Amino acid sequence: MLVVAVLPVCAVAQDDDWPSLSYLRSDYKAVAVVAHIRIKEAEITNRIIGYENWRIRGEVIEPFKGKFKKGDAIEYFHGAEVGIKPEYFTGEKIVFLLAERERDGKIRYSVLENSTLPYTEDRVKKLRTIRRLHRPRKRSE
Repeated sequence: MLVVAVLPVCAVAQDDDWPSLSYLRSDYKAVAVVAHIRIKEAEITNRIIGYENWRIRGEVIEPFKGKFKKGDAIEYFHGAEVGIKPEYFTGEKIVFLLAERERDGKIRYSVLENSTLPYTEDRVKKLRTIRRLHRPRKRSE
């Protein structure tokens, strides 16, 4: 009986550490923007068979990569299967965004598939480490 009572605690402890530093580093390298954001608005902008395209608007709490600064407004698009609960697009998230230039020259951001994460202090600490390791080094002349 004691083993059964301990197993759920172990599973929760492992989940707190996910994703690993290497997993986050891989996603970090694949995108133009990484940020901790607070979602303010989410709406479906398009539907195709089995999928919905959501426009998300929010505010940057902490940038890790890209042009955004703390307090900046951010807008991006997130494709999702039909039926995802709108509550998924609320609160604080860590987002990994791809950038694509539109024909009119504007940049459109969209999420890297399966990369959006709920905020946790552990994930933010890992991203701060990754940001520090990927900062351009100043050349001494």
